[in-house]
Amino acid sequence: MNMLPRIALSTAAVFIVGAYATPVIAQTQEDPFALELEVYGGRSVVPPDIIENDIDQERLEGVIGGELLARYRIDDTRIFGKIGAEVFPTDSLLNRYAFGIGASHDIPLNESGRVRLRLGGTFDHVIGDEGRVYDRIRADTQLIYRHGRGHTSVGRFRYGYRDQSEERFTGFDQTELLGELRHTYRPAGSNSSISVAANFLDVDAEDNRFSFQGIGARVTGRTPLGGDFVGFGRVSYLNRDYKDPFSATFPTARDDDVWRVSGGLERSLTDNIIGFAELGYIEHASNIPTRDFSGVLGQIGIRLKLD
Repeated sequence: MNMLPRIALSTAAVFIVGAYATPVIAQTQEDPFALELEVYGGRSVVPPDIIENDIDQERLEGVIGGELLARYRIDDTRIFGKIGAEVFPTDSLLNRYAFGIGASHDIPLNESGRVRLRLGGTFDHVIGDEGRVYDRIRADTQLIYRHGRGHTSVGRFRYGYRDQSEERFTGFDQTELLGELRHTYRPAGSNSSISVAANFLDVDAEDNRFSFQGIGARVTGRTPLGGDFVGFGRVSYLNRDYKDPFSATFPTARDDDVWRVSGGLERSLTDNIIGFAELGYIEHASNIPTRDFSGVLGQIGIRLKLD
C-alpha cells in the first residue's frame, strides 16, 4: 500500500476510534442513538466493476435491496455502522453485500457556529456470492458556512482508495480525488430545500483504461405537498474522459456523458414508517458500444426509523 492510502486509512481510524472512545456518560444526552432500516425493490444500473465485452450485455437490471444503518451522536461527533445488500434476480454475479463503519466530527471556526470544519472517514467492505469484491477507505473534509436566512455553502474535498478483488480481472484498484462546491437554500419557515452542486473527480486506476477525469453538476430539491406527502427530485450530469483505450475489441479512449433525472414521493405511514417511490431515467452516452445505454430507473420501498 503506498503512502496516500496509508494516510487516508489513518485518518479514518483516528475519527472512528476517537468517537468510540468518548465517555459513556455522554449517552445521557437526548436521543443520541438512531436506527434506520430501508428495504426496496426496483430497477437500477448494474455495478461498474462488471466488465464484459459482449455488445448485447444489459446494464440495467431489476434489484431487491435493503440497508440497516445505526447512528450515534455525541455533541459534534457522529459515528455510524451499516450493513446492506443488493440482489439482482437475473444474475447472481451482480449481487453485493456491504458492511461499513464511519465517523465525522464538526469543529466550530467562529463563536456563532456559522462556520464549521467537518472531518470524517469511512471504511466499506463489499462481498459477492463468489467472495470479496472490494474494500474502500475514504477521508472527507468539508468547510461549511451558514450565511443569510436559510443559505448554506459547502466546499468539500474527499480522498478515497479502492482495493478491488482480482479474482475476475486486474487493474481496477484505484485512488479517487473529489472536489465539490455546493449551495443549499431553505426558505424561512418552510421544510422545502433546493441544492445546487458542481464537482470535479479524478480517478487513477492501476489500469489506465479505468482511469478518468470527470466534471459534473447536480440539482436536488424536496418540498411538502400536503396530506403527509413530500415530493423530491434530482437532475445530474457527469462527463468522464478516460485515459486509455477501453479494450482490444474497442481500441478507443472511452468518453461518457451521463444524464440522470428522477422524481418521487414520500409519505408517512406511521410515526416511524415512511413509504417512498421514485421514477427516473438515465442517458449513458458513450463512444464504447458496451457502455452506451439508456432506460427507465425506479424503486419503491419503506423506511423504518427508530430514534
